[in-house]
Amino acid sequence: MTDADRAASGPALGGRLLTLTAGGPAAGGTFVARHEGRVVFVRGTAPGETVTARLLEDPEEKADARFWRAEALDVLEAGVDRVPSVWEEAGVDGVGGAEWAHIALPAQRRIATEVMQELLRRAGVSSYPVDEVQVEPAPHDADGLGWRTRVRYAVDADGKVGMRGWRSHEVRSVGADPLSARAVRELRLGEWTAPEGTEAVDAVAPSAGPASVVLIGRDLDPDAVEIPESWGDADVAVRTAKGLVPLRGDGTVHERVGERLFAVSATGFWQSHRRAAELLSEVVASGLRAPRGGSAWDLYGGVGLFTAVAAEQVGRDGSVVSVEGNRRASQLAAQNLEDLPQVSTATADVTDWVRARRGGVDAVVLDPPRAGAGVELMGLLATAVRQRIVYVSCEPATLARDLAAIEKKGWKIVDLRAFDLFPHTHHIESVVVLERASS
Repeated sequence: MTDADRAASGPALGGRLLTLTAGGPAAGGTFVARHEGRVVFVRGTAPGETVTARLLEDPEEKADARFWRAEALDVLEAGVDRVPSVWEEAGVDGVGGAEWAHIALPAQRRIATEVMQELLRRAGVSSYPVDEVQVEPAPHDADGLGWRTRVRYAVDADGKVGMRGWRSHEVRSVGADPLSARAVRELRLGEWTAPEGTEAVDAVAPSAGPASVVLIGRDLDPDAVEIPESWGDADVAVRTAKGLVPLRGDGTVHERVGERLFAVSATGFWQSHRRAAELLSEVVASGLRAPRGGSAWDLYGGVGLFTAVAAEQVGRDGSVVSVEGNRRASQLAAQNLEDLPQVSTATADVTDWVRARRGGVDAVVLDPPRAGAGVELMGLLATAVRQRIVYVSCEPATLARDLAAIEKKGWKIVDLRAFDLFPHTHHIESVVVLERASS
């Protein structure tokens, strides 16, 4: 019995089976096919191949929908980019988050480049040659495996630890979990049963110090948690509706970038790829070029990664402000950079903070969440910044929108680099350098 036969005969059938031929990529990791004139976004295929796919929507209930979504079940004619999957559990009815595990790594970067270029064109970005944008691998990343140092696992009602399926609430086995760093895999969380009340588990493999495990549950009782031997010397904490309760360690992990050590909340934000922080710091430093004795802002500053870059450039006679909405992250930024008198921190909504400023600033680096900075903030920065803006982005669609917005305010892109810091997924990290068009 084929995968298609099993799907058609079992309860997982979400709609009828179609034979589809995949075309180009769409944002979100799927590929565009057509059925009787209707667009179908298909997961689990590759350009140019023909597959049997299962509709996720009931076509009778959504007959007027502009498009349908489907998942490839059987490959009838493979495309040239298909390879054996690096993660079997990410296949049909498997875990989400590795939608390109069956595509050769160089092809993934070519496809991501096509997506990035198309998003920039559609947004109307005009000050930079879009055809020159290319998605680059991280240094020394030969196979795209073992890169993920931060993993959130889901937990079902029976305490099974795994990951949810694509567009599904079902918790599924992660198997060998090959994208995760070795320290995360060695925790063997998939073989462990979580205590009652656990809703998710965060696992972290920091660059300095032991691994970390945080059990997350609104009503989880920290006293009910027994730490298994398989976790070795990992730090352990419980996060409930009342806050974080460390069981072993102090609730932080430590990351080393160059000579500087950063404390990060065990559930806080840090770049996931094991080489990302070092790489992005170097690229930001090259593009920012904050003047000696000048001023800089690090917006969405987190625990101070790029603040440290800006502080080194302006020197002790300059000034750098890190602005971060998360109070704990802002506190840690102040702690991480307490040896730098030119640095101050502010806990605030970034747009509100910039709107309230009087006077300008020489240079700005910003690293917003996936929603992007937004048109209003880009307009404020277009007026406030005297020399240079470096925009770090993890979402090319919102980046393209924001770049088009600031171009209309008289700014131009002088450099744009994109990186494959999420191999075997469709996500892209970018760094853009902006200057005034008249400069």
